[in-house]
Amino acid sequence: MLKILSKIYGSLAKVRRYTYEKGLIQKHKLPIPVISIGNLSVGGTGKTPLTIFTAKKLIERGYSVTVLSRGYKRKSRGTVIVRNRNKILVNWEEAGDEPFLIAKNNIPVVVSENRYAAGLKAIEEINPDIFILDDGFQHFQLHRDVNILVFDATKPFWEDSLLPSGRLREPPEFYRYADILIINRLEKVENKEEIISKIQKLKKKFFISQEKIDGLTDLENSYRLETLSGKNIGVFSGLGNNPQFFNTVEKLSKKIGFKITEKNSYPDHYDYSQLQLSNNPDLWLTTEKDIIKIRPEYIKKYRIMALKYTLKLDEDFINYLEKRIFYDKVKNSHLEYRDV
Repeated sequence: MLKILSKIYGSLAKVRRYTYEKGLIQKHKLPIPVISIGNLSVGGTGKTPLTIFTAKKLIERGYSVTVLSRGYKRKSRGTVIVRNRNKILVNWEEAGDEPFLIAKNNIPVVVSENRYAAGLKAIEEINPDIFILDDGFQHFQLHRDVNILVFDATKPFWEDSLLPSGRLREPPEFYRYADILIINRLEKVENKEEIISKIQKLKKKFFISQEKIDGLTDLENSYRLETLSGKNIGVFSGLGNNPQFFNTVEKLSKKIGFKITEKNSYPDHYDYSQLQLSNNPDLWLTTEKDIIKIRPEYIKKYRIMALKYTLKLDEDFINYLEKRIFYDKVKNSHLEYRDV
C-alpha cells in the first residue's frame, strides 16, 4: 500500500516541478542573486548548518547577506523580519526555530510563506547584496541563481524512496536540477570511495563538508567538552533525525569519558513549553536548535547544555559560488568585484 502511495506522490511531485520548469506557472525573480540550499529528503541533512556557514563566509568577504525562510511552525503570519542588520526583532515562536537559530548567528533573516514578498521586504528594510533561500529546493515560485542540494552520506538519496514509504520529497533523479551537491557526514560511512564514485558519475560539481563540535553552551556561557567528563548525562532532542544526534553523543561519550543514562526523543520542531525531565543525570545534553526554545528556568532546573555544532567546507566552495554568480550578477551593480 505504501509503495502505491509513493508512486502517486511521485507523480504529483513530477507534475508540480514540470509546471514551473516549463514556465507553465511563472517564477518570480528578485533583482539580486539568490542561492538556494535544500535537499530531496525530509529530516535533518544539514541544511541549516550549511546556510549558517555559507552566510558567514560571504559576510566575511564583504557581502551583505539575508536569509529567506518559510519559518516552519512559527506562530506568526505574513512577512516577518526576524533579524535586521543590527538585532533580533522577534522571539523564536514568531520566527520559527531554524530561522531564529540562524538569526542568533548574527545573520539577517526574513520569514514568509511567500519568499518573493520576503525578498522585497528585505530589499526595502535591509538592502542585502545576496539572498540565501533556506530549504529552497522545492520552492519553485522563486527564481534562484544557484541551486545547492545537500545530502547525508549515511543515507544517500539514490538509496532512498519517495514518501510515505521512504523519506524523499521528490524522485531521486531530480538531483539533476541542482548546480552543486554537498556531501554531509561522509566521514561516518565506510564506503567513502563508493559514494564519491557515484557522485562523480552524476557529473555535478560537488563539495564535501566537515562536521565539528566546538564545545557546549547554556546560552549564557560557553564550556569545554571536557565539562562532561566522568558525569552521568541525559540526552534529548526534537529533530528530523533524533537517532543521528544520539549516535553523535554516544561517540562523544567514548572520546570524552561520560555515561549516557537517559534518552528522550521528541518530534521535530517540538516547542518544549511544558518540559519535564528527570533530575537523575548530572547534566542534560541537547542541540542548539532545541535549547533556544527552552525557558531559562528549565535550563537551570535540569542543568541543560547544547553541543555547539558547526559545518565547514573548503574555501573552494565559496570561491566557486563567487565565480558562478557574483561575477556576472554583481560586477555591474553597486558592489566592486573582487578577483577570485
